[in-house]
Amino acid sequence: MARDPGIDIDAPAAEVYAAIAALDDDAFDALMADPVTRDRVIDSLVVHLSGQFRPEKAGDLDAVIHVKLWDRPGGGYDHRELVIADGACSISATPEHDPRLTLKVRPSDLRAIVSGATGPRRLALRGRLRVIGDVGLGMRLTELFAL
Repeated sequence: MARDPGIDIDAPAAEVYAAIAALDDDAFDALMADPVTRDRVIDSLVVHLSGQFRPEKAGDLDAVIHVKLWDRPGGGYDHRELVIADGACSISATPEHDPRLTLKVRPSDLRAIVSGATGPRRLALRGRLRVIGDVGLGMRLTELFAL
């Protein structure tokens, strides 16, 4: 697949996110179909999500959230981990902890959530976001993250 010439996939995550946020759905789907660009795009989405974390809303919350992105070419999931502890949100491309909450979503829907184009509750009601585990924590996502 030819990469979109307007996107430097090796740029810092914030720049990659800014570029993919502006893409139309077909161009985004083309990036997601390429295994080389897919990981970088997912990383930029998760980095952007973690950057929207509002520590003042978390209080003393300690939680692990797994994000499982389906529609991976060849099947299976891409898996990322958010760890909320001590008023901070860290991310890992290699989940190491048992999750309190797991979100299963397509990458295009995660992009819509992170960009503010739609909300997680709306996608959950439409069956496009599965919330597994602590549903109460899932309901707090828009409080904990500026979505």
